[in-house]
Amino acid sequence: MVSPSPSRRFGAAVICGFLALFGIVSNTSAAERQPNIVLIVADDLGVPDIATYGSTPVAVPTPNLDRLARRGVLFQRGYATAAVCSPSRAGLMTGQYPQRHGFEFLTPEGADAGNQGLTPEQHVFAVDLQRAGYRTAAIGKWHLGATPDRLPTARGFDYFFGFLPGETAYIRGGTPGSTSLPAPYLGDRSLTRKVDWVQVMRDKAGDSAAPEVVANDNAYLTDELTNEAIRFIDQGPGNRPWFLYLAHLAPHSPFQALDSDLEAFADIKDPLRRTYAGMIRALDRGVGRVLDAIERSPEADNTIIIFTSDNGAATYFGISECDNLAGGKLSYFEGGPRVPFMVSWPTRWPKGLRDSRNVSQLDLAPTILAAAKAKPTMAFDGVDLTPKVQADRRNEIIHETLFWRTGPEFAVLSGDWKLLSNTRQGAYPWLFDLATDPSERSSLTFARRDVVADMQKRYRDWAAQMKAPAWEPKQVVQIFQCGRISFHEQ
Repeated sequence: MVSPSPSRRFGAAVICGFLALFGIVSNTSAAERQPNIVLIVADDLGVPDIATYGSTPVAVPTPNLDRLARRGVLFQRGYATAAVCSPSRAGLMTGQYPQRHGFEFLTPEGADAGNQGLTPEQHVFAVDLQRAGYRTAAIGKWHLGATPDRLPTARGFDYFFGFLPGETAYIRGGTPGSTSLPAPYLGDRSLTRKVDWVQVMRDKAGDSAAPEVVANDNAYLTDELTNEAIRFIDQGPGNRPWFLYLAHLAPHSPFQALDSDLEAFADIKDPLRRTYAGMIRALDRGVGRVLDAIERSPEADNTIIIFTSDNGAATYFGISECDNLAGGKLSYFEGGPRVPFMVSWPTRWPKGLRDSRNVSQLDLAPTILAAAKAKPTMAFDGVDLTPKVQADRRNEIIHETLFWRTGPEFAVLSGDWKLLSNTRQGAYPWLFDLATDPSERSSLTFARRDVVADMQKRYRDWAAQMKAPAWEPKQVVQIFQCGRISFHEQ
């Protein structure tokens, strides 16, 4: 074999260096590069409502979530940190129990809410990603405070496109090609408000105290948020890694869907449930478009995609069901905090795995920062999941115990044992074995008093580390779900 001449070796080195300079080739392996990250969060989406988690009477076909599940890991027992919007999001965005900072109830939505919402001590992990070189964007629902120091662009995001309160209209009522139905008990509250959901903050934190408000009454919110997400992905931030937080409103009320989505559910006779199904279909379509955008990018395999929901379905509207998982939003029966939870990272995570261990959205911040090689600013209540899903560690327990609390409502989960508060006057707590009773129908409180005592002690020890609520709830509501009653403060 004849060795190349020195001049040819020099020329090849120059060409390789030129190509590497312009990103055509890379000497850095995918395992060494910081991944791009997409965190997609649905709103009020119940596990029984999507076919990806199995067939139920109300399951909507979700082919794109099926794609995501095949691409990565589907956690069968993934949990939010609360059963209602803003405290759940506070836990998600900080990796800490929201009660550590008194964030126990819904935050008021106006800019005059004072110190209610994210506190300066609640460190949003997007700040750590910025410091690690990431470009960051928040698109969609915020609901973590509306004062200037609590806006997304003040909490680690370079760019925000979305809405600050807990809900808004998807489209102007009466728009041709769409259907709008009032939510039971709520009436036309959201349908009649001004469609001001497109609030754009184009400047970095501190450059602008107020968002620019742009109305687009004829656009459907789920599609418009997806469009903006794809623009961010396709344009990209040059050679910098990026983090996208895509927080959909769907399928939260108000109940508005495109007629083209409703056509797929002509067999559903109830108009409200048909509209709800159409909203889920639009959400799944949006996930598919984001997947398409990522899969055509050069960093497809080194992009982390996470899909979850802030809490379970609002079953009290009659849109979902409680047979497979008891309860729903505003309760700590399984249907409230248990949520869809999928993670895909082809270069590091297995594909097509279903994991039955208890995981929490508290785990997302440490998992993301570890993957990004970003130094965390604060200690987490969650753990990095990446080592836990490797083949040699799948038998490990991820969380010994998980806790929830909203006023008098609380829950403790340890393995398959679930202790749940019973807020009826003078009543005993419920104890359920989720392995044999996943729908939480038969309490074992008196049969296993030893377990009750142990879990009550765990709860007291945890509660002693938490702060009292930083603000009072707006109201106390009485919730009937699946034959159970609870009083919920929000």
